[in-house]
Amino acid sequence: MGRTEQDDNVLLDALRELDGWVADDGRLSRSLPLDDSQHAELAEQIKIFADTLGVRPDVSRSDEATLIVLAREGGFSLTDVTFAGRVETAYITMAGGTAAHPHLARGRFRWLRRTE
Repeated sequence: MGRTEQDDNVLLDALRELDGWVADDGRLSRSLPLDDSQHAELAEQIKIFADTLGVRPDVSRSDEATLIVLAREGGFSLTDVTFAGRVETAYITMAGGTAAHPHLARGRFRWLRRTE
């Protein structure tokens, strides 16, 4: 039994609750402005989330940003959206005020980041 239109609507509604996540051509992705230490911390948490949920994200780092991509044949699933929600919560906790204002993560406002 395949996914129904109602299933797709539930997925899209859940995804709308996650700022910055993009669903495109069966992929779910997010670029997060993080420094090297934040990237390392988030990458460790992503490993735990991925193992727990049985997903295999592609996580890469470039130009002061971390890119997370989930690609699955047949499109993303509710499990993928759950994973994205866990990553988003971890990111907000780690980045603090800069998560709500990504432009603050660059340049002279680095002091706004939490160091906890």
